[in-house]
Amino acid sequence: MDTASLIEWGGFFLIIALVFAETGLLVGLVIPGGETLVFTAGLLVSIGALEVPIAALLAFLVVAGIAGDTSGYFIGRRFGSRLYDKQDTWYFRKKYLHMAADYFSRHRKASLVFGKFLPIIRPFSPVIAGTTGLSFATFAVLTAVASVLYMGAFGLTGYFLGSRFPFIKDYLGLILPISIAVALIPVIRQVRKNSREP
Repeated sequence: MDTASLIEWGGFFLIIALVFAETGLLVGLVIPGGETLVFTAGLLVSIGALEVPIAALLAFLVVAGIAGDTSGYFIGRRFGSRLYDKQDTWYFRKKYLHMAADYFSRHRKASLVFGKFLPIIRPFSPVIAGTTGLSFATFAVLTAVASVLYMGAFGLTGYFLGSRFPFIKDYLGLILPISIAVALIPVIRQVRKNSREP
């Protein structure tokens, strides 16, 4: 099975799953995802490697992002301050939870929108929102706005780049490994950092 066929077979569902998991399962710091994934998805649609309309891709990405954020919100609401007592693991770092909490305390509701664009804040901001008692109705509106802006910005940038330079399709075999490598950089850095700490 060549690279393009592999993407057509499982790429779309894998992208959606990773977008959900980034904020919905507290593993956003150790899975490939974020803006690189969304940008690459838009690029792959434009060159025909992902055979879905760009509007459908963006709609599914937005829904997956909202679903992931909602899961994170209810994790925060369910466990509350107990999350601050959780031990560091390969996928969870308490200091990043504190960073997100500090960002939320300084920017309140705006942090749910702007924090979506910050890689370290993004996985934890829905959780923090849940711990603060922010109403779900307010959270839902803010996370919907954030997801539309975030997915639209990076997905459409990738799409229009691919549309403007269609010859990129000839380099698909290079684009995918490079995109995966870029997405894995924070994962590798986190694993190395964890291995150095006692």
